[in-house]
Formats: sequence, C-alpha cells, structure tokens
Amino acid sequence: MKQEKLRGRAPVVIACVIIILGAIGMMRRCKEDSGASIAMQYVKPGGDTLAVAIEMSPLTYSLHNDTAEGFDYQILRDITAEHGIVAKFYPVANLEDAFRGLYSHTYDLLVGSLPSTNTLKHHFPVTDAVYLDKQVLVQRRDSIGGRGPVTTQNQLLRDTVWVAEGSPYQTRLRNMSRELGESIYVVSPDKYSSEHLAILTALGEVKQAVVNEAIARRIAADYPILDIDTQISFNQFQCWAVAPGDSTLLDSLNVWLNSFKGTPAYHRLAEKYL
Repeated sequence: MKQEKLRGRAPVVIACVIIILGAIGMMRRCKEDSGASIAMQYVKPGGDTLAVAIEMSPLTYSLHNDTAEGFDYQILRDITAEHGIVAKFYPVANLEDAFRGLYSHTYDLLVGSLPSTNTLKHHFPVTDAVYLDKQVLVQRRDSIGGRGPVTTQNQLLRDTVWVAEGSPYQTRLRNMSRELGESIYVVSPDKYSSEHLAILTALGEVKQAVVNEAIARRIAADYPILDIDTQISFNQFQCWAVAPGDSTLLDSLNVWLNSFKGTPAYHRLAEKYL
C-alpha cells in the first residue's frame, strides 16, 4: 500500500511509471507507422488479436451470471465485431499494472475510466471521448469520527483520500492541492479498484475515496449509506488509451467510436449505464 503526500510540485503517478519503465529499458515491439489512417481496414500486423486491458468495474466491465457486460466493454465488443477485429480482453483491477503493460506493448489498448487529461495525453495516445463523467468523493452519510460528511473541497486539506493505485484521479487531487495551497494525503492500496474502494468506504473500512460519478452511482444504489454528492472535478471527457506509437489503431478507434456514438445502440447503452 502506498501513501503519498500531494503538494503542488509532487510527481504525477503516471509520469513516475513512465520514467521508471524507461530507465529499466523495457522492450517495445516494433510497429510500422504508415502515417495514414486505414480505419476501415485495420488488422493488427500478423493477424494477431487486439489485446485489451479492461478495468473491472460495474461501469466498464463486470460479470453477471457468467455473462460479461459493461458500457465500455459492450461498445468495444460491438465495434470490433462490426469491423472484423478479434479482441481478447484482460480484466485488470490495478491501473498501474495496466499502464505498464500498455507502455511495453503487452496490451494494445487500455479501456477504463480514464479522464482525458493533458498528463495522460503526454504519455499515451488517447481516443476521442467515449462519454462524459466527473470525479466525486465517496463517503458515508453518517458522521465518522464526529466530523460529518465533507461538503467542500477545502475540507479535504490535511485529510486522507483513497484512490486506486495508478489512477489518473491523482492528477486532479494534485492540482487541487496546488490550487488550495495545502497538502492532501493519498493512500493507494495495492490491487484495489475504484469499485473496491467505494465498497470498502460503505463498510467503514476506508474513510473516503475518489471515483467516477457513474461508478459511484451504481455502487450507491446497493449501499444507500454512501454520500456521493461532493464533486472533485467538473465534467471531463472519458477516453481509452492506446499503446505508444500505434497511430493506426488510434485512427481506427476514433472513426469507429464517432460512428457508433450516433447509433441507437450507443444511446441504449448510455441510458442503461450512465
């Protein structure tokens, strides 16, 4: 488990991952870059399947009666099937491991609750927006330690917040700490997803966590003791991240996503999950 004190000049988790990986010289597979989009014809070189790391959460990917479902999962499943691409999904709970695998080209694509921030885009190619969401604070409605629920961002100063390890949400907390001029302490437990942290908060084992609002709403439906009303960010575009250098895949996904978002199928999924 990691605990980090966030200050204005604190490093961003993703940047640390990139630096470490570069230092140890992780091998990257060579890919040809044609410099042009072949969105309607994309097939991975050698006929390989598309290796997709997908975040396990009630929004992105989960199993219900042995059936895979989830907003992002069903979108990618439909668009790859439509264009004759075979996608193999690798469920992940730890985003830090997933980013590492994406950087080393173990995965071609990372699908999850990823806000399209400048920090993320600096290190990985990201798709156009898949949907809009924002980050919220998940906490219990009852008074833990006699303080009552947090209702403003200022109340998080000198306090502790739990965030999934490797999550881009740390970027927002870092910026908030800098804006407000005080430290915010972040705990990043190994192998826990945002969903796990929200449930642990409901059970009283975690004080408070930052997760996407869409995930928070689905968890709060099962745990009404949770308060999810305190916003940590404004609405943000949520995207998918592509392995560095794979411009062909990025171009293809953007064309397919933008086309799919205009279909009744997308709007049915959005109504169900968002």
